[in-house]
Amino acid sequence: MNHGKWLVGLQFHTANSQRLWLYYVVDEAFDTIHAARMAAVQRVGSDPDRVARCGNQAEADQVEVQRILRDVLGHYRLSRCL
Repeated sequence: MNHGKWLVGLQFHTANSQRLWLYYVVDEAFDTIHAARMAAVQRVGSDPDRVARCGNQAEADQVEVQRILRDVLGHYRLSRCL
C-alpha cells in the first residue's frame, strides 16, 4: 500500500473563544483518516498544555488534511483532501 506525507491541521477553540490552529506533518499515513488519527495521537502524546490559554484547556473541533506532494523537479505542493 502507498504511504504518503500529510499536513494535518487541528483547530481549537479556547475557553475565551479564541481560535488556534496547530499543524502536524505526518509521514507514512495510508489516507486522510489515518493521517488525522496519527496527528491526534501526536497531539495527545505531546505537551497537553500547548493549546492552553489563560489556564483553560481547549479541545479540537475541526480537522483539515492536505496531502504533501513532490513533483519530479523536487517542488512541493499541497493537495486538499476531502
